[in-house]
Order: sequence, then C-alpha cells, then structure tokens
Amino acid sequence: MAGATVAIVLTGSVTWRFVRPGALALVGAAMAATAVWLQPQRPDVGSLLVLSVFFGVGATLSAGSTDPFFPVDATACRAAATVLGLGIVVVVALRSAHDGTALLWLSGILVVAAGATTRGVHTERRDRSVTRVSRTRERIVGGVVMLAVASTTMYFGASTVGATWFGGGVTHGPRSSRMVALTFDDGPNAATTLPLLKLLDAHHIKATFFIVGKALDAYPNIVQALVADGQMVGNHSYHHDQWRWLDPEYPELERTQQAFARHGLPCPAWYRPPHGQRTPFTARVVHDHNMHMVLWDDAAGDWATNNAQLIAKRILAKVHGGSIILLHDGLDGNPHADRTVLLRAMPLILAGLRAKGLQPVRLDKLLGGPAYTRC
Repeated sequence: MAGATVAIVLTGSVTWRFVRPGALALVGAAMAATAVWLQPQRPDVGSLLVLSVFFGVGATLSAGSTDPFFPVDATACRAAATVLGLGIVVVVALRSAHDGTALLWLSGILVVAAGATTRGVHTERRDRSVTRVSRTRERIVGGVVMLAVASTTMYFGASTVGATWFGGGVTHGPRSSRMVALTFDDGPNAATTLPLLKLLDAHHIKATFFIVGKALDAYPNIVQALVADGQMVGNHSYHHDQWRWLDPEYPELERTQQAFARHGLPCPAWYRPPHGQRTPFTARVVHDHNMHMVLWDDAAGDWATNNAQLIAKRILAKVHGGSIILLHDGLDGNPHADRTVLLRAMPLILAGLRAKGLQPVRLDKLLGGPAYTRC
C-alpha cells in the first residue's frame, strides 16, 4: 500500500509539472477509469503499483485547466494536489472493497469534480512559440498515454485468469455442486505422473491431465496409461513457451492434437492455455477445432515451492464447490523436472477435500460435455 501511494504522488506530480493537462483531460479520465476497472481483476502487488501509476497520471491530467494553451496557476495546482490526495483514498478503497462498478463511478466523479475546480481560472496567454511547443508536447504525451493504457489493458486481459472479455475460458463449475475438478498441467513427467496415477487409483479418483505435446512425443506410453485408466487428458499446447500464444493462427493447438492422434490417443475437447495466456485469436482457433477453453479458480503456485504443506494449505484455503484446481505434475513440458513435492502434497490435499465434503471428479463430469472430439 505504501508503494502504491508513493507511485500515485510521484507520477502525478511529474505529470503535472511537465505536461499541459487541459487538452488531455478526456485521455486522463479514461486512463483513471481503466485503472479502476482493471484493479479488482488483478489484486497482486505488482499490478496494484502499475494501476496506481495509471490512476495518478490519469487523474492529474483530468484535473487541469480547461484551456490547454494557458499556463497553470495556483488554483489549478491546488486542484492537482486534491486529486492526488483523493487518488490515495481511492487506492485504499480498492484494496478493501470489491464493488468494481461503484469504484468506477467514484473515480469518475472525482476526476470530473477536480477538473471543474479549475474552470474560469484567470491566466495570461502564452506567446505562439510556447503554444506550438505545448501542442506538440500534448500530442506526444497523449499518444504515449493511450499506447500505455491499450497495451497494458490487452496484457492484463490476456494473462488474467478471471477476465472473460479477452479470450474467455471457463474458470469453475456450478457453485452449488459438491464436486471439484483436480487438474494437472505440464506433463507427462517421467518420474511423477505414473506414481500420481497410482495414488489417485488408490483413492478411486479420476482427474484431468493437460498434456504438453513435446512431452507426449517423448513419453507416449505414460499418456496411454492415463487414458487406459480412465483419466481424462487435455491439450496444453505443444511447446509451452512464452511467446507462441501471440501467433493469431496459433498452430500449437493443431500440432498437439496431431500428436495425440499419432500415438493412437483420442483428441481432447478441452484446451488450457499455458500460463493462462490467450487472446481473442486463440479463442477463435479453439472454437474452430470444436474445443473448449478452460482455466481455473484455485491454484497454489506449486511450481515455485518445495513445501508440500504450503501447497496443500493454499489449495484448501481457496477451494469451493465447483472449483477447478490447478496443480502441476510437470514443468513447462520438461518430462524430467523434479515434481516430487506434488506427490507429498497430494495426500494432504485429498484428506482436506474429504474433510470439506468435496468429491474430486474429471473435468467433463464437473462441467458437462464430451471429454474428446474428432481428430
């Protein structure tokens, strides 16, 4: 919270000092409103700091004199200080409230009120050379601001699991259900997947494994064992890297489907994007293959810790009826990654789910619809 406050004060002050805000009032208002709209979708600290910067700049731009070619006087400066103070209050509210609509209206009222306070300010006209510089500066800053807002909004939409407006994806099943879906990503893993299968069988549990194509080609026998056992398998891209999801044609999906068919396996009807990253183009490719995109609502960051108790605690703290639980029996499709922590965490997770009266099932049973489609 302290970092967010500092971000608002510094970025707002710098913007007010070096940028003529009048002509950028609408751009600033849109920037502040976008920050408020995105914040409930991105509660992590890093995103809060970025969106605090956006709100600080946007609100300050919205609070200037209505004439872009007049210098700022003391009244306008006081208005800017007011906006910065109100911005801090809004950030605090964003951390404690969950009504995004109300907060959006609140921020809109604040920036409009701040802009209204500088109407009618008496100032002296600049000479033409200063006016030309001011106009050029406003155009540059306005372009940079709009580019920053657009690119950040698209990135947040592409990488935010709960965002349905930029590629979509199912995040959970019916909340009234006592079923949950156990899902495992990034396999098959040479040392972990089959022992995990044995553990699930001992508890009479069927789960869903999202398979990376290159790992499938390396160890097709493991995936064949999963299917023969009645576990469900899904498509999790071929390479599981950081950039192929940006390709509008997204050939990763088809290449992985071909790997399933090549090894005599059914082709999945469900696709999970690596890291949750997707675009409207990805969604179109998935739809064109008669498939469905699925994400999750319960994750533990199990790829980043070796503490089995912590993984189980995080999963059980967030699980609800209808939850889709994300775990990893592999890492980025590396079939030799050490995932023994998952084998230690699973008995704790299963015991916790039983204590809560929740039954792990395959994804198709939780969500309905077929598990597989025509290759």
